[in-house]
Amino acid sequence: MAGSFAKSMLPEYEVIHHFPSTSAAHLELPALLRGSLLTPRSSVGTNSHASQPQIPRAIMVGAGFSEIELDEMRKIDGAESVPWLYPDPLKSAASALSGPFLMMVIVRRVKGCLRANGIVEGQAGEGKGGVWKF
Repeated sequence: MAGSFAKSMLPEYEVIHHFPSTSAAHLELPALLRGSLLTPRSSVGTNSHASQPQIPRAIMVGAGFSEIELDEMRKIDGAESVPWLYPDPLKSAASALSGPFLMMVIVRRVKGCLRANGIVEGQAGEGKGGVWKF
């Protein structure tokens, strides 16, 4: 699903790194936020074949992670200054879609959330830290 999501975000947004677990986030996110060139263990994201380090402008967490896990990851050094996107449980519960249709809905909601909060690909500017529900 992560690879499909990353491809679906293009061309407006680039998924640079994917963390398949909270333990991977704890291991990899600090270096990523410092601007180190880091290949994702999951092999998903443009950092898999990058020659220059890329620092995330926002971090999206899927519904497979609990809010407790989200809070744990947000405590990682440097992570508090980056906006985190997390599924709005009311919108998620209202969706009876599955498969590719669900993916299209998630991508549309994530892109809309990023745009609404001022993160537009190709334009400078950073979002403020915190959790944005999509």
